[in-house]
Amino acid sequence: MKMTLVLTSQNRTEELRRFVCSLNNQKDIDFSQLQLILVDQGNNEFVFENLNCLIKLDCIKSGQCSLSHARNIALPHVEGKYVCFPDDDCWYESDTLSRVYSILDQERYQIVSGKGLNEKGLPTSVFPKENSVISSTHRCAAISYTLFFKFVPDVFFDENMGVGSKYNIGAGEETDYLLTLIEKKNYNAYYDTNIIVHHPIQEDTYDKPYLLKKFYSYSRGGGYLMQKHNFTFMYKIKQLGRPLVGSIFFFLTGNIFRSQKSFFMFKGKLEGLFFKIPSDT
Repeated sequence: MKMTLVLTSQNRTEELRRFVCSLNNQKDIDFSQLQLILVDQGNNEFVFENLNCLIKLDCIKSGQCSLSHARNIALPHVEGKYVCFPDDDCWYESDTLSRVYSILDQERYQIVSGKGLNEKGLPTSVFPKENSVISSTHRCAAISYTLFFKFVPDVFFDENMGVGSKYNIGAGEETDYLLTLIEKKNYNAYYDTNIIVHHPIQEDTYDKPYLLKKFYSYSRGGGYLMQKHNFTFMYKIKQLGRPLVGSIFFFLTGNIFRSQKSFFMFKGKLEGLFFKIPSDT
């Protein structure tokens, strides 16, 4: 088996249909060398009735749990040489997987990341304009749905991190996974701007209190990540200083929501940086 896709979902029927369609539309690949593992936390198996029949589908039923735990449930069942972790609301370009193969098959790099674009073709995060090497000091484009790895069976996601974390460390698990492979397995990683994965940005559909909680939780993850991997002092200062200055600037210019957002990001990063996992965990 060449590639395993680990997909977790609760109840996103239409988004899953879109992903299945994009997977079926992949060009220049052998579908019989694809394995899709669905960790189903809802009732979504019927969505995959239209999945290309050559793709091996393994469905694992699970109760609701954190994203990292759901992915870890799937990892012992991975059969592919490569593995990726698409979000249930992302979708691929028709050449996404073939472009991934073209880099990983050369064996110079064991991790490759692409660019995330939303429905309008706009970047979903800050991505480099040029192809570049990813390292422990150059951590660009480390978003779970854009990352593809050579599989290692003894590396798992940190279940203290990610969406659904019981410690509200709501992000950073994919960067932690990437850095663990770089630091402990001597993996080489590469960012290729030609590899495209689509993902919606839905902030406008949520109310402000929800968004502030989300920014806070994600920022706690960023702060905890800096602590766990011992990022440099100057990097930490920049990561804390930017939202703190932003909070003051936006308050003085009358943009109260942006000020609140920046403050919650500062607060979350600061708390995450000094948070200690209880010893009984």
